[in-house]
Amino acid sequence: MTSPLIFIEEMKVETHIGVSDWERALPQILLIDLEMALPDATSATSDSVGDTIDYAMVSERIKSITSNHTFKLLEPLAHLIIETLEKEFKSPWIKIKISKPAILPQVKAVGVIFEKGVRT
Repeated sequence: MTSPLIFIEEMKVETHIGVSDWERALPQILLIDLEMALPDATSATSDSVGDTIDYAMVSERIKSITSNHTFKLLEPLAHLIIETLEKEFKSPWIKIKISKPAILPQVKAVGVIFEKGVRT
């Protein structure tokens, strides 16, 4: 059996990001999709929130990072989020997708996908 996952889908965050000064002048909306493997499957039988990764804590941590940092590129933001979550929540595998919606004409969104660790 593979490790159980938690996920967060289309989390909206505001942050200052962009290569050009005009992009960073005002906050932009980003959409974040996240999957995290649980360190073990204990929560499947214990029914205890202490044996899983708390979605609310993860989303608050992401919100804190996006509120307190400014980047030109999505790549260092994704890297910081994934490294922070791995360290703080002990997840053996994390996948994050960060999208910038409606940035280019006729394109729904652009973005990056990062994956780290081993899903067992």
